[in-house]
Amino acid sequence: MVVVSVAAGLAWRLSLLLALSLLAGVILGGVVWWLLAAAAVALAYMLYNIRALEDWLRTGKRRSAASGTGVWAPFYSDILQLKQRARRRKKRFHRLLREVRESTDAMHDGGVILNADDEIVWMNEAAARLLGLDPSRDCGQIVTNLVRDPAFAACIAAGVTREPVKIAGPGPGRDTHLSLQLIPYGSGQNLLIVQDVSRQVRLEQMRRDFVANASHELRTPLTVVAGYLESLDDDPAIPPGWAAPVGEMRRQVRRMNAIVADLMQLSRLESAETPPGDAVVDVPRMLTAMHRELLDRDRRPATITLDAEPELRLHGEEQELHSIFTNLLNNAVRFTGEDGTVRCRWERDTDGAWFIVEDTGIGIPDEAIPRITERFFRVDGGRAREVGGTGLGLAIVKHALHRHGGELFVESEVGKGSTFRCHFPTARVVRAAGPIRLDT
Repeated sequence: MVVVSVAAGLAWRLSLLLALSLLAGVILGGVVWWLLAAAAVALAYMLYNIRALEDWLRTGKRRSAASGTGVWAPFYSDILQLKQRARRRKKRFHRLLREVRESTDAMHDGGVILNADDEIVWMNEAAARLLGLDPSRDCGQIVTNLVRDPAFAACIAAGVTREPVKIAGPGPGRDTHLSLQLIPYGSGQNLLIVQDVSRQVRLEQMRRDFVANASHELRTPLTVVAGYLESLDDDPAIPPGWAAPVGEMRRQVRRMNAIVADLMQLSRLESAETPPGDAVVDVPRMLTAMHRELLDRDRRPATITLDAEPELRLHGEEQELHSIFTNLLNNAVRFTGEDGTVRCRWERDTDGAWFIVEDTGIGIPDEAIPRITERFFRVDGGRAREVGGTGLGLAIVKHALHRHGGELFVESEVGKGSTFRCHFPTARVVRAAGPIRLDT
């Protein structure tokens, strides 16, 4: 509307000027010169106002609407209003930005925005403190050039991960522990979340030490009790009414010994700092022996099959791999009825090696699947105690797999069965060849 109004005003004034110039030329003579003079005056007026408007916009100085004369006054008035609204928006934006910075600086967790080249775009005070950085100096630098830690560099190089990565904190002593996680942020950027988990790590270490020490101390008294109970069970002079209680006590002592053994194994897995060895483990031979043992059991599913690639082996610790396979197979057999089926596969694809156990057992509810690797967690406590087990098998599987760079995937449906898939990375695979089949 302002442009239309100004154009109309300019056209009216120009028409009036030309009419007066034409009249003067007719009366005084020299019509062309009068018209040229009028055009020059109009052009000079336009150039003057355009230059004044340009200077005002460039310098940003405050100027009232009256500074624009004639038809230019609405231009100045509307532009002044636009500038005032923009100034108010800018103040609101700065206030919001200040509040965001104050809130992020008040957080205990660190946050670092990285661009596609891993250069620091922004960080809060917590991130600067935890990573030993200086916001005023280090923004724009590549973060891995500032935090010189192989574990940190590996985390950044790995990119976005589903689970946080724990590393030792920078600085002398390295008595702090950090949890790192990269989250996609904006366009081609990542948000690095840094948390101080030193207290949790210390508490976890205390718990592991307690479990390991308690398990070790329990072995001696349990051995003594088991010896006395065995002597009582073999003593012909024992009253007949004691036979059942002594037998139950022996069964419970065996169960306690199994729990203690699993606790000690789990503690060793959790506290092990060195990676598993690079010995070549003959997995097909190991699985074949387990398969034969399962077939020799008195109570077992009707069908137990094994499909294994005979030359597919792994680099790793044989004892830990044996624990993974044994626990998964025992669980499948334990929770599958005598008319059911357990199928095992050991195979390879482009992503690595897979150990797969499928059963037609009782199944696991969806809400329980995320918790099945917790210590002593039981989906059905009564049924689990009835069929035996310590409640630690899948926790051992999880930690042993983690030490070998593997991962456990579980699919299940109540009443129809479960499928457990163990994935081992390609770096641990030695060789693969054609499959063999062993079944009942």
